[in-house]
Amino acid sequence: MPTTHIDCSVVKTAEIIGEWWSLLILRNAFHGMRTFDAFQRQLDISSSVLSARLKKLTEAGVLQKVPSAADGRSFEYRLTPAGMDLYPIIIGLMQWGEKWRPNGKGDRMLLLEKASGLPIRGAEVLSADGRPLKAWEVEVQAGPGADDYVRQLVGEA
Repeated sequence: MPTTHIDCSVVKTAEIIGEWWSLLILRNAFHGMRTFDAFQRQLDISSSVLSARLKKLTEAGVLQKVPSAADGRSFEYRLTPAGMDLYPIIIGLMQWGEKWRPNGKGDRMLLLEKASGLPIRGAEVLSADGRPLKAWEVEVQAGPGADDYVRQLVGEA
């Protein structure tokens, strides 16, 4: 069902990255993958599906298609600033999967800060002073751009 009539930031984001192949492409891009062939080989994805997902991510401004420095006849897909802002979402999904869908052998990937070599804390919602917050500690209000749908969602309609 098309959701473009719903003016919600979660819906608008899911329309771009909500399909699981798109999330895996982004995960790989954050690990430094840039070429069509590399994505296809590592993900074992059909070229038509990969082309469609890369096109959608590029048109949405999440990835940028640029000529390859190594071979002017091919292209690379690089994360844009909008794409880079998705990093906490990818990390949050990974951390949730390790906690709630473990493989029984240990973490599949470790995330370490390059400068210190120490594990990162991970994706969290933080207060203005930097304290981690749980969902029940956050109040949601309709913002100035809210429509009736959002006002109803947050209980203000």
